Amino acid sequence: MNQIRTYLAGFALVFLSSTFVLSEETSEEVFEYEAGGLEQYMGEGADVGGFLFPSLYLIGTGGVFEPGANPGDFASSEHDPLNEFGIQAIEAHIGLQFGENVSGLISGFGYQGEKEWEAELEEAFLHFQVNDFITIGGGQFLNQFGFQGGAHLHGWFFVNQNLVNARTLNEGELITQGGEIIFNTPQNSGRLTLGAGGVRTHAHAHEHGEEEEHGHHDEEGDEDEDEDHHEEEEHHFEADEAGFNNSVFTADYRFRLPFDDSITAALSVATGENGFGEDTHAFGVGVQKVWNGHDHGHGGPDFCTGATMFRTEFIGRDVEGLTEDGDPVSFDDRGLSSSIHHGLTDVTTLSLRHDWVSGVEMAELDERHRISPAISTHFGPGDRIRARLQYDYTHSDTDAIGSEHAAWFQIQIQWGGQGGSHAGHNH
Repeated sequence: MNQIRTYLAGFALVFLSSTFVLSEETSEEVFEYEAGGLEQYMGEGADVGGFLFPSLYLIGTGGVFEPGANPGDFASSEHDPLNEFGIQAIEAHIGLQFGENVSGLISGFGYQGEKEWEAELEEAFLHFQVNDFITIGGGQFLNQFGFQGGAHLHGWFFVNQNLVNARTLNEGELITQGGEIIFNTPQNSGRLTLGAGGVRTHAHAHEHGEEEEHGHHDEEGDEDEDEDHHEEEEHHFEADEAGFNNSVFTADYRFRLPFDDSITAALSVATGENGFGEDTHAFGVGVQKVWNGHDHGHGGPDFCTGATMFRTEFIGRDVEGLTEDGDPVSFDDRGLSSSIHHGLTDVTTLSLRHDWVSGVEMAELDERHRISPAISTHFGPGDRIRARLQYDYTHSDTDAIGSEHAAWFQIQIQWGGQGGSHAGHNH
């Protein structure tokens, strides 16, 4: 508890000081933001009666892997590809706009799992804009945490989730059933989002958790491994229970630096009850810089010709848990995701990502590095078809993983919403 109080105190200090500095020194609106961040579902796309804005994304992904491997071995979240070729996602969204002050979103997600199809409601919320500075809302929503936390799969920069987000934030999606309040700072220089409520955990059981991953390397040694760990089984620690499970409070502050409005900083904290009935605390620090372009702060995978963006984000968590015998344990978990993106043309973006997550021996979580180059391009009517080619090289010093290679090809077909290279307002 003392640790999270320290995080929140530092968070509040940065928020108050940066708000004062930016309000004094910023002479123009450099952080354009519409309450709720729903612009990509409105505007150019289809609409019903001028207040319902439906959109649909069909995402198919195929992969090529080293002998003996399968797609599930490389997945760190339910939204990652799980088949050699199949439907990675069907996303259905309905943006809502009632007058000038009330907006919302209903979002559903379906995918082709390893054995059967699954579907779930991701978001269903409303926002009410009280004034130019305050917006309140409630329902079920993706809790804002850093640059990646609130992004749907169709807006990802890469085929799969960042390793650190998947490890520390409930597979990268901290879905909350509760309320949130959004503060726009003076001169639109930043945005503070506070969220609180119950956590909606994934209803299905994964067969590709980190303990089962990469089993194709040590199938012959399974029996010996079982014998080696026989004496330790009574002290086993379930790593999956370390995530937020019951309730959570989050604070996310994103702001422009006063000396360079092309740099965006993000500070995030989260605290809540985990699957052990104990506490998990998470914190994140991120920086994003844009060259030769303008970035409205909404994120998105595409840029204008010659524009370049660098983004790096560190996320850590402190977990208090219990062994199967009920003995108290605790551990720290850390990770970093960094990427750079360059607009080759108005519709084609070249990207490179490096992921790192720390090792946690008691939770049987391996330290890993992953390097992912990718190229994405749009074409077709309204540039609403996206093709992406990506290669992953994953490395760990443990014998169970070693070095692994995977190549992915992804096609996304979009109907409605704002299509093309400017759909993410990050150009």
